[in-house]
Amino acid sequence: MINLFDFFSFSFHAHNEIAENGADKVLSSGEENSSVHKTYVNFPTSHKSALDAPLYAISSGRSMVEMLGVLAIIGVLSVGAISGYSKAMLKYKLNKQTEQLTAILNGAYQVFNLGEFRTQAASYGNIFLTDIMAKLNLIPQEMKKQDRYIFDSMGNRISVAYETSNTEGFFKIGVYVNEKESCQNVWNFSKELHNILWQTHYITTDNEDADTYLGRTYGDAYCSKGTNCLRDLSVAKIHDLCENCFVGNYCLIRIVWK
Repeated sequence: MINLFDFFSFSFHAHNEIAENGADKVLSSGEENSSVHKTYVNFPTSHKSALDAPLYAISSGRSMVEMLGVLAIIGVLSVGAISGYSKAMLKYKLNKQTEQLTAILNGAYQVFNLGEFRTQAASYGNIFLTDIMAKLNLIPQEMKKQDRYIFDSMGNRISVAYETSNTEGFFKIGVYVNEKESCQNVWNFSKELHNILWQTHYITTDNEDADTYLGRTYGDAYCSKGTNCLRDLSVAKIHDLCENCFVGNYCLIRIVWK
């Protein structure tokens, strides 16, 4: 083993000699009287192999260019990590939104099976279900409730209601979407339920009537030739629906089933 005191002693002398006389002069073969050369000659022969590297390597460090290169690499990796994290968080929130919409839909079905609710549904034209579902613990706990609305993982305001029209009644979930990613997720959710839904459409204005229900797309039992079918929705079609939904005062997507 090399004696550390001898090794550092040599390094110290070498560094001082180079600092005083310059590397080129100290390392030239003719400078046999330099302190560096003398120290090297007196160093134990068995340990000289550890000193075979050029003497200028003893005092060399990282250059500014190398440091800037390292910082640039760290910067690129940091940007990539942040971007990946943001995408992962968005995907997580969209998946959570789908879970919450599923829970709300199932909760609405359970409310309909209550005899008390059926009596109310026969007497009223439009019943908001948020309070009823909250009392029955049918709303996921992580969803915030405010008045007759609840808010999903993406911060979208949601209404749940049962409407009686003539002798026909139907449920409707209205999602006031804030961004296009969430809009596309709601349409994909509807597409997955093509076998049980009546229709999904969107509304962009406060002047709501049958003529303002845009992009009507129907479930299997109500889909016929000449109408848009939920099961046939493509990525491009969903993209267009969401682009058009955001041209008005707001973008309200309504999921309806009987």
